[in-house]
Amino acid sequence: MKSAFLWLLSATCALLGNHGLAAITLHHDAGSTTFERPPQRIVALTWSHAEILLTLGITPVGVATVSGYRKWQSNHPPLPDTTIDVGHRGNPSMEAIARLKPDLILGYNFRHQNQLGRLQGIAPTLLYRQYPSSSQPDFRYFEQMLRITRDLGRLLNREQQAETAISDMEDTIRSARQQLQQAGLQGQPVVLGKFVGMGMGLRVFANQAMSADVAQQLGLQNHWHSALPGRDFSHIQLPQMLALGNCHLIIFGDDSNETALMEQSPIWPQLEFVVNHRYYRAPNSWGFGGPLSATLMAQRIRNALLGYAP
Repeated sequence: MKSAFLWLLSATCALLGNHGLAAITLHHDAGSTTFERPPQRIVALTWSHAEILLTLGITPVGVATVSGYRKWQSNHPPLPDTTIDVGHRGNPSMEAIARLKPDLILGYNFRHQNQLGRLQGIAPTLLYRQYPSSSQPDFRYFEQMLRITRDLGRLLNREQQAETAISDMEDTIRSARQQLQQAGLQGQPVVLGKFVGMGMGLRVFANQAMSADVAQQLGLQNHWHSALPGRDFSHIQLPQMLALGNCHLIIFGDDSNETALMEQSPIWPQLEFVVNHRYYRAPNSWGFGGPLSATLMAQRIRNALLGYAP
């Protein structure tokens, strides 16, 4: 009897591994990967994964293009100075990654699929889809970021933190929706955009984008529907903004030089949303992040439309 108990105990320990957790298999967009224990040293090749890890209370040992996370993602949550920059997002340094001795690498398939073999030679690698494709035309990043957050929460033994972040996001969206409804803005058309260094050109987000999903959940109507192939946004020039009509245009980020260029154009005062005072500026919001980015986006859309200070 005693020997049978000891055998059962030994088998159970083998199944649970060193951390008291059963092996976990994650199905990602480049296959399936099984982990015997939660990874401890993680390299994030995308700012989105870096944000989600930090939201879960985990600091990645390496991140690609650290300066970009601090500028374009807006450094929220803050990325510690101890995190090592492993090179460009699209072409990271394999040597820099290997030196960190990671036990997990996170990336996007559209950027890193062609490097997957080399990355897997360093550590188990999970690749996730960021944009729609011809094979997945109904793909929506909002649903994907929920999946990634829950996947990493389960893998890293941070499921409670993942669900708390998602719940906080849902509470914020619900509250903001009620405020917008009380202000009579239910169903109003909005276009969400940001400057990305195109002079008088603007990036605007289509229905598949996280920003559009957030707007819809706020009770608004995303008014821009077309996207570049394999993306969830388009780039439009100032004359094309005439087609936006009497929408509410919210531009994220502070690029005052590009704003000044537009406002000096003779086209600008003819735009219907300008004539009707439906043009707003909001603090930078990362449209490819996790629950925290979606929370901030909901707050900033609400603040812009209700005239709150940023």
